[in-house]
Amino acid sequence: MFCPKHSYIELLNNYNTGIEYEYGVGLALMSNTQFNDFFNEVVSSHSKRDVIENVYRISSRTFSNLFQEARIPKDRYVSFASTQNDDLGPSDVLVCNNEEIKFGISVKYANANNWNPSSRNFLKEKDIYELRQQYENIFLHKYIDYMRFHYGSCVTVKGSTNTWSRKKNNLVTEEFIDLIRDRVISNWLEMSNIEKQSVFDKGYQINSPFNYYVSEVTEFKCKLSEPKPFNFDINDIYLVKDGSSCVAFKFSDKTLVKLQVKFNNGFLEKAKVGQNNAFKIDDILFKKGDPFGSWNFNIL
Repeated sequence: MFCPKHSYIELLNNYNTGIEYEYGVGLALMSNTQFNDFFNEVVSSHSKRDVIENVYRISSRTFSNLFQEARIPKDRYVSFASTQNDDLGPSDVLVCNNEEIKFGISVKYANANNWNPSSRNFLKEKDIYELRQQYENIFLHKYIDYMRFHYGSCVTVKGSTNTWSRKKNNLVTEEFIDLIRDRVISNWLEMSNIEKQSVFDKGYQINSPFNYYVSEVTEFKCKLSEPKPFNFDINDIYLVKDGSSCVAFKFSDKTLVKLQVKFNNGFLEKAKVGQNNAFKIDDILFKKGDPFGSWNFNIL
């Protein structure tokens, strides 16, 4: 498959979350000439330069086996063009030989989350509307009452921190998440096999036009592996609740996937003065939270 080229201008202006990990992995795969060019043009002035350099160092040790097994061509070009093109599958970094893609690398950082699906992969529009109405008309008021009872008025403590900041294990949040999980499980029973298979195709990142590896990167190590195969009968997969926020996709009592149902930035999100739909609780401006944005699809 033809290898698309990236431009340094696009890379300099790419502020996607986690892009620094992709750049660090890519550096570890580059030839000396491309390494020097990319470092001078992009890395040297990057705000996350320290992270890029650290990921480069730990990834270089991991990728040494690929070099020894001659899977990385000597005359190679490493491309980041796939970060802007979903047609190239799950890969974030492409390793090319002249103009042909040899393989890709899907970079995972902080955790091994495989996919951040929209809730619309699991909920109908009718579900989202009805649940949002319950959030606004019932649970929002319950949440405020709960927080005031347990933590007092919402006032600034220091900087951007307030008395309600980072308070976890909120029973109202868990109760609302539980309603969403009920809908996810009931909808799964009504989905066609094609719809169900589409979920797993996306989650397992099956549809790639070329071979790729998965690179899981943390602050201290880099793990390289082949993508996990999906070889189960979709008819035998069933869903159950797991913990306080997850839905487990199970096969013969074995958990294949944990889907985390969550608010993107909390039950309530901090708002700025003049922001649309902002409202004040005691001394702090908030806006409504979003539980229907991106969730976490974790393959075990």
